[in-house]
This record gives sequence, structure tokens and C-alpha cells, in this order.
Amino acid sequence: MPLTPSYFKFLFRSVNAHGIHSPFVYNLITKGFYERRYVESDQKYDTNSTGLSKEALNILFKIISHFKSYKLLALGTDTTSIAEIIRTEAEQTNTKVWFYSTMVPVPDGVDLAYLSGNDKDTLLPTFEQVLKDINNNSVVAIGNIHRSADVETAWETIKKDPNVTLTIDTYHLGLVFFRREQTKQPFIIRPFKSAVLDAFLGIKNLWGLLH
Repeated sequence: MPLTPSYFKFLFRSVNAHGIHSPFVYNLITKGFYERRYVESDQKYDTNSTGLSKEALNILFKIISHFKSYKLLALGTDTTSIAEIIRTEAEQTNTKVWFYSTMVPVPDGVDLAYLSGNDKDTLLPTFEQVLKDINNNSVVAIGNIHRSADVETAWETIKKDPNVTLTIDTYHLGLVFFRREQTKQPFIIRPFKSAVLDAFLGIKNLWGLLH
């Protein structure tokens, strides 16, 4: 992916599994993000309308696999394409998922909802809409949260929502959790292993502590 200024900023603010004190988040990183599970599709991704880059789709399927998410919702822009992309990848990876209609409540709440939007005027009402279908274990994934300053503003607003307890910025996806037993906390996490990058950023963090 292109090394944009926003991605460099993300890398310098991000952490890996080391230093994470939340057992829930640590388990997600080590047994979810770090799993060698990759989408291998030739599908063309319209990132502007769906927010689903190849990197985002890889992270999304690691989340679906880790939490065994079956009941899904797609809300926002281009939901037909989003559902089709996820269904196709699910078939190719032998993953069972089922998309529910947004017109009726999801029985016992949704496992995972994917939200897409090009601005805060799309994303924030969509987030409010999905709240009626969440439960304590629901995950909301938001695509391409750093695409613009307007979308980043929406992400910051969602993080502050009183229903939200935990958020994870993976750059390609924003993940939102509603676990009542979890202390409210935002995380910025690199969802991959890189010995070189980890060493470099570790030195950078140590330098910051010493000065």
C-alpha cells in the first residue's frame, strides 16, 4: 500500500501485542490479527465506495474467524457490493456467514456489522442505526477510517459514544466494541508482525521515555 503521511502517523502512534494489558485485546492480537489467514481473491475492490481494501478485507476475515461471527449486517454506502464481496470471500475460505436485513431486528443482536461511508454525515447516522441491533459481544467494523479528515472526525465521535467501551484503530479498519465489563479505552494497533518495524518503533518508544 502507498506510504501516505496518515499511514506514517498511524505507525508511529501504534503498538503491537507487547505492552497490552487487556487480556481481551491481547488475545485478539495474538490469536486473531497474527493468524496466518489471508484472503486470496482476484476480486476488484472499490475502496472509495466500500472502504474494503485488500488489507481491510484480510483484517475483517480474521475478526470474523476469531469471534466466529455469523450474523452480519452491512450498512452505509454500496452495501450490495460489500455483502457480495464478503459472501464471495466467505465461500472461498469456507467461512459461514449470513447477512440480515436492516429492515427487521437481528435475533439476539448482530455478531458483526460493517459500516461504510465517505463522510461523517453518512457514517454517524449509520452508526446510530446499528445500535438497536448490538449486544455485549457485537463488533462494528468501519472501513477506511483515515480516508479524510471528515471521516476521522466521525471516528473520533464514535469513540466517545457512551455505548462504546473499546475501540481499535488498525488503520484500514476501525473496530468498535460494546463490552460492559471492559474499561473504556482506545487502542491503535498494528495488525501484523514485522521484526524490523517492531524493533524500530520499540527504539523510538524507548527514546521517548528517556527524553
